[in-house]
Amino acid sequence: MNEQTLLLVTIFLPLAGALAMLQLGRLGQQVARRFTLLVTLATFAAAAYVVAKFPTGSSAVYALTNVPWIGDEGSLINIRFQVGLDGLGVWMFGLSAMLMVTAVLVSWEAIKDRAGLFYGMLLLLEFGCLGVFVARDLMLFYVFFEFTLIPLFFLIGIWGSEDRRYAAIKFFIFTLAGSVLTFVGLLAIVLWHATNVNDGLLTFSIPQLTADLQATLSAGNGMSPTLQLWIFAALFAGFAIKVPLFPVHTWLPLAHVQAPTAGSVILAGILLKIGTYGFVRFSIPMLPNAAAIAMPWILWLSVLGIVYGALVALAQTDIKRLIAYSSVSHLGFCMLGLFAFNPLGLQGGALQMVNHGLSTGGLFAIVGMLYERYHTREISQLGGLAKRVPWLAFFMLLFTFSSIGLPGLNGFVGEVMVLVGMFQTAWSSDESQFMIIAVLAVTGVVLGAWYMLWLVQRVFFGPLKEPSHHAGTGHAEGEAIIDMTWREFFALAPLAVFVVWIGIQPSLFLSRMEPTLKTVNEQVASQVAADESATMADRTEEEQETSVR
Repeated sequence: MNEQTLLLVTIFLPLAGALAMLQLGRLGQQVARRFTLLVTLATFAAAAYVVAKFPTGSSAVYALTNVPWIGDEGSLINIRFQVGLDGLGVWMFGLSAMLMVTAVLVSWEAIKDRAGLFYGMLLLLEFGCLGVFVARDLMLFYVFFEFTLIPLFFLIGIWGSEDRRYAAIKFFIFTLAGSVLTFVGLLAIVLWHATNVNDGLLTFSIPQLTADLQATLSAGNGMSPTLQLWIFAALFAGFAIKVPLFPVHTWLPLAHVQAPTAGSVILAGILLKIGTYGFVRFSIPMLPNAAAIAMPWILWLSVLGIVYGALVALAQTDIKRLIAYSSVSHLGFCMLGLFAFNPLGLQGGALQMVNHGLSTGGLFAIVGMLYERYHTREISQLGGLAKRVPWLAFFMLLFTFSSIGLPGLNGFVGEVMVLVGMFQTAWSSDESQFMIIAVLAVTGVVLGAWYMLWLVQRVFFGPLKEPSHHAGTGHAEGEAIIDMTWREFFALAPLAVFVVWIGIQPSLFLSRMEPTLKTVNEQVASQVAADESATMADRTEEEQETSVR
C-alpha cells in the first residue's frame, strides 16, 4: 500500500466506522464502544505510520492525492479532491488520531444512553478533524471545517450537562456565523484570482492560490492593501471565533463545562487549533499586506487573552471551567507566536498548538475521571485526593507541569520559543508597544503557574475532603474510591509519552515543521520589511519637510 492510499484509508476509516455504527449501534453499548475503539486504534496506527514516514527537510506536500471533484482543468470551476500532508498539518493530523482513542476510552463507562449514536458522532468528528489538516483544496477545506460543527453540536446537545442545549446552540451560532464570513473571504480570494490571474477560471487549489498571490505581490500588481484588509477581516471572523481570541471567546467556557468529557477533550485538543491553523494556512501567506497591518492589533488581542484568561481562571470554583479559561490563555500564546512574524515565534506557536492539545486534552480527561468517581467538579468539595487516587494525582501533576511550562516537558519548549520570538520582534522594531506585549505575556506564564498549581494543591493535597456520602456516586461514606483502571491508564499514557518526548527531543518535531513554516515566514517577512521601509521613508520625508520649514 503506497503512502497516498494509506493516507486516504486513514481519513475515511472513521467515516466507514460511523456508517457501520448505524447497524452495530443497535446491538448495545458494549458492541458500540468496542467497535469504535477498534476503528480509532486502527486509524491511529495508520496515522502514526504516515507521520513516521513524513520526510524531514522538505516543504513539499507528502502523500498527495489530486483528482477532479467538480469540474476539471480548463473548465470554469475546478474544485478538486486534493489531500496531502505538509509540516504545518502533520503533527495536528497525528494528534487528532491519538486524542480520539483517548476520547473513546474516557467515555467507556460514562455513556450509557444511545451509545451507538454517541460513538458514531465521535467517528464523524474524527473524520472531519483529519480532513481539515490534509485538505489542499479551498472548498474541500471549508467542507471539513463546517462538518466538524455538526457532530460536536449533537455531542454537546444530547450528552452534555444541565444547560447542554443552550451551550450547543451558542456554540453553533457563534462558530457558524464566523465561518459564513470566512467563506465569503475565501470566495473573494478565488474570484480575485480568477479575474486578475487565471483568465476568468475559478480554481480552489490552496498551493496554486498561495503561489499566484505571492507572485503578483512580488511583481507589483497584487491585491490592493485595502481589499486585503477586507478579506482578512472576513477570514478573521471565523478563525478568531474558532481559536477563540479575546473577546469572542464567550462560547468556549460554557461549551466545555456542558460537553461530555470526550467532547471537551476533542474541543480543546483539536478543534480550537483549526482557528490558529487557518491563520497560518490562509490569512498570513495569502494576505501578507493585511497580516502586517493587523499584526499589532492581533498581538494585543492575544496578550489580553493570555492575561484575561489567566485572571478569570484564578476566580473559578469549577475545575472544568478553570481549565476552559486556561485554554483561552494558552491559545493566546499560540497566536502570539504566529504573529510575531519571525521563524522562532512561528515555530513556537505551531508547536504550542500540539502542546496545548496534549496537556489540556489530558487535563479534561482527568476531570472526567474524577467526575465519574465523585459526581462533582467543585473545588471546594474536594481535597487530599492523592491519598485515594495516587496515579490520577501523578498524571494530573504531569499535565499540570506540562501546561505551566516546566523545563523538560513540552510546554516549556513552546512557551520559550514564543516568548523569545516575541522579544526578538520587540528588539528589532522601533515600536515600544511590542516590548509591552512581550512583558505582559511573561506575566501570563506566572499567572498560569499560579492557578494550575493552586488547583492541584487544593484538590489533591492537604486534608482528605470528599463529598458527603459521595453523593450521587453510589458509594457509601468511607468506601474506597478506586484509583486508575487500566483503561484510564491507556487513555492517558500516550499523551504523557509525547509530553516528555517533545520536552527532551523537540528537534525531532520541529524538523518536520520547519521547512513549511520557513516558507510561510518568508512570504510575510518581505512584506513586513517593505511596510517598515515605507514607514521609515515617510518619517524621513516628514523630518526633511520640518527641517526646511
